Amino acid sequence: MMLSKVQTRTLLLLVAWLVLQNFNLAKTNVIPSVPSANAGKGSSIIEVAIALTDSVLKTSAPAYRIRKIVLDAGHGGKDPGCVGTSGNYEKHNALAIVLKLGAIIKTNYPDVEVIYTREEDVFIELNERAAIANRNKADLFISVHCNSLSVSSTKGTETYVLGLHKAQHNLEVAKRENASIYLEKDYQKNYEGYDPNSPEAHILGSMWQSAYLEQSILLASLVQEHAHESASREDRGVKQAGFLVLKETAMPAILVESGYMTNAKEDTYLASEEGRDEMAWAIFRAFQDYKDQMEGHKKMTPQPAKSPKKTPVAKPKPEKATESVVARQTPPPTPAVKSPQTKEPVQKSCRIHLMSWSKKLDMNTGQLALLGGVKEEKFGDEYRYFTSPYATCAEAERMLPEIKNLGFKNAVVVSSR
Repeated sequence: MMLSKVQTRTLLLLVAWLVLQNFNLAKTNVIPSVPSANAGKGSSIIEVAIALTDSVLKTSAPAYRIRKIVLDAGHGGKDPGCVGTSGNYEKHNALAIVLKLGAIIKTNYPDVEVIYTREEDVFIELNERAAIANRNKADLFISVHCNSLSVSSTKGTETYVLGLHKAQHNLEVAKRENASIYLEKDYQKNYEGYDPNSPEAHILGSMWQSAYLEQSILLASLVQEHAHESASREDRGVKQAGFLVLKETAMPAILVESGYMTNAKEDTYLASEEGRDEMAWAIFRAFQDYKDQMEGHKKMTPQPAKSPKKTPVAKPKPEKATESVVARQTPPPTPAVKSPQTKEPVQKSCRIHLMSWSKKLDMNTGQLALLGGVKEEKFGDEYRYFTSPYATCAEAERMLPEIKNLGFKNAVVVSSR
């Protein structure tokens, strides 16, 4: 936080007075003489101190300005990201939005340097994206992505800052986006054994960027506001999750999930020029409001930018699936095997029994607060705590190690009621 001129002047006056008292510099030529016809020694020192502080204030560093912004288009190259209902790739949508956003910023703020992590369909490692921002000493980092979910009706925009996952959905989004590191060469060496899916990584993530969290939340909330107002997007809120690309940045940073490609209508919207324009303008207006608040300026009327180079919308050629790419896509439900003599069986859903306790627990504190949607049920003289039901028992089994790592050592998968 920058000091006000009054505070700075008071501080410098005190320092100058101490220096002059101890070293009697007023009698030397180190500091220019100050007219003081009626002044004694004491007032001469004060006058010299005032002159010194005025000089320092005139030559002091200018007020805070946002001079560099790094724009990151998620995925790219061998990492397509989410695949939409019509076969579009997340990497193309993200790049198109980012290039449009950068062009708008350059047009309206020519003094702000715009740096892209990628300007074409290439694969950039997650730690390198953040390193680009750190090397350039950027003032802001904005990463643009698209989302996916097995529930095809889900829609809207949500913006993330770094932190602890408060809900299962946030956890799954972060795990999907972080899966890109498995496509990187020597990822274990680059990230020093960091496992993006471990609960420890999620918990530590809440501390790594605490110095910039307040500014990040401000920018994220502005993105949500403008996405809703100017792009008519459903507001899914500001959330926290342990994204690697945010963890590594040394500046305020956000990750925008612009929409759900598993929703046919949103998939079409994000692949269209109109949709991409609207999202780019929504993020720009958020940046503009953030910049005005941080610098104390009045908002100016933004000017349209020249269209950047177009990013392909047509379906690309099928890419060779890798383990991580397959893992990123939400698998379809396993079809039940039909028998000629029996009816088609119904898949059974399961949940995880977390713990039992003799007294009622506060689910907003302790280990239970690490999970969202915890259910409490009373059995006799004890209280039992369960996760929300999973679509299949196999999905619950996959999540069980994660739950145990969060401290629920005796957790077990049980059938849903």
